[in-house]
Amino acid sequence: MAETTNNDIESLRAEVARLSKIVSAQSAQAYSDVRDRASSVLDAAGPVARKAASVARTEGSAIAQTARDHPAAAGSALTLALLVGGAIGFLLGAVSRQDPEPPRRRYW
Repeated sequence: MAETTNNDIESLRAEVARLSKIVSAQSAQAYSDVRDRASSVLDAAGPVARKAASVARTEGSAIAQTARDHPAAAGSALTLALLVGGAIGFLLGAVSRQDPEPPRRRYW
């Protein structure tokens, strides 16, 4: 009986060791795959980010120059944008605060 138990324990240890090796190998492969994908995404994102920064710089310079050339128009446009944004915020706040029924107190 003791010999059978020892054999069972040894076979379980061998099975656990085998499964551990399989899991370790699969984890290493998954890590390698994810690392390769992330590297390729970063390599592809670099030129796109540089181009976006260049476009943003160019557009920002154009907007700044227009504002310098026409300060009254720029101030009016900014004021209009603030008023529209404030109205939208007010309306969204008013809609979200509507309670279906006021809370009631019970006196017992």
